[in-house]
Amino acid sequence: MRSELISDINHHLDSRLEGALKVGHCPGRLNKVIEEWEIPMSLKRLLQWKWFNVPLDAGLSIYSVEQIVEEQDQSRFGDHQLLQIGSCANGDMICIDYSQEKCPVYFTSHDTLWEEEIASARDCSVLVFDSLAELMLRIAESKYIPRDYNSGFEYRELRNEMDD
Repeated sequence: MRSELISDINHHLDSRLEGALKVGHCPGRLNKVIEEWEIPMSLKRLLQWKWFNVPLDAGLSIYSVEQIVEEQDQSRFGDHQLLQIGSCANGDMICIDYSQEKCPVYFTSHDTLWEEEIASARDCSVLVFDSLAELMLRIAESKYIPRDYNSGFEYRELRNEMDD
């Protein structure tokens, strides 16, 4: 997952904001909850020891550890090995796929997920970044990040075209 790189980027972002993100160990009660999750150990430790304790506003919202733990739709995502780590300005969800080593980043359409009872989180998600490290690096470097599911969908189409 490149957890050391992500940790370094998180600390870099925190230092730019003069420690406002409080990157580091999460409160004990959250630590215990995360320890019980059936997610890869590297992701557990990233969240427990090297994630934000205050949300990051980067044009989209990257959640604090507490927000990730308390997210209401966690069960809908967890059934598909997705973990919501943030949200777009319009309410679309930002998720990582922890079934894959790199933890690719998906944007999930809140309209489709909430309005269609049988919609699964996977069915209404689009791959935006190939890894969590890529998303965090783009934030740190102030590079373009799609702002919601629809622009994420078009962004992915463009990247696929460029790869051909």
